[in-house]
Amino acid sequence: MENLNTVEDGYSVSVPILNHNGVPVRPGNYWIDSELAERWLLRNLDSNRKKSSIRVGRYAKAMQEGRWKLTHQSIAFDRNDNLIDGQHRLLAVARSQTVVPLRVHVGADPATFAVIDTGYGRVASQFMRVSNANIIRSAARIILFAQACQANGGEVILIQRNDVENDVIFETVDAWPELQQYAGVAGRIYRACGSPASNMLAVLAQAARGKAPELIDPFTEKMVSGEDLSKGDPVLLLRNRGVARLDRSLAARDKAILYGTTVKAWNAHAKGERMSFLRFIYDDKTEEGMLPVSGARGSTGMKEKLPPVH
Repeated sequence: MENLNTVEDGYSVSVPILNHNGVPVRPGNYWIDSELAERWLLRNLDSNRKKSSIRVGRYAKAMQEGRWKLTHQSIAFDRNDNLIDGQHRLLAVARSQTVVPLRVHVGADPATFAVIDTGYGRVASQFMRVSNANIIRSAARIILFAQACQANGGEVILIQRNDVENDVIFETVDAWPELQQYAGVAGRIYRACGSPASNMLAVLAQAARGKAPELIDPFTEKMVSGEDLSKGDPVLLLRNRGVARLDRSLAARDKAILYGTTVKAWNAHAKGERMSFLRFIYDDKTEEGMLPVSGARGSTGMKEKLPPVH
């Protein structure tokens, strides 16, 4: 790294002076490159929390796109120069091959490691008092699933419930205020026709940032009332799935199919297209990957790519 001192987002940022273990001799705001990040990761405690590939990917993408901001959150070393906090940020720097500003704290009491993340319990407690909290939390998990699939070129990546840490969920909720905005109407849709609320909410939140947010209200009104629907209307096809209770399974594969069909229905509605049938094909009986998708029933091993929300 160049030996530079600059101001970033109102903070003074410099290149760190390192001790014999490669750790800064004093706390501060420092420019960190991939080489230094990898060096610091070698000092990561074995007891540090499980790595979240989803979180690392989100951080790395922000760094590559120049959206990374210096905040109060720190990379932390204890008095023995062991890394006790910040592994996800350092992994993201290494992955993105960028140079970013990070706050670094040194000389912490090793005993503090046991309580570093207990603040998330408080956040969870506060969040659970929000109306429709369970629906919002589940929808946030679905958005993370959709983002992972899009990063994989549309190929479905099945994410199990325990694959996403609670703090990542709460960060996602914070980043998507549309989840709270549309949670009420997603609940109304479920009560009206049985279409799962969290799945619907995840699609509506993304649609609000899409190309036709002005069409959300007509879409939701039709889903709730069942009125002004005719043959070929994608809303009618999606509503009929809910009424028939076709999407009750909790299996990860079936959740992917539910999300895919909902996205397809919304996209067709947003583009003014008619549909003769509504189906998302994801049959994981084989490992052959993406095969030609047809409308035939009983397809085996066929895996359709997940479309982005229009």
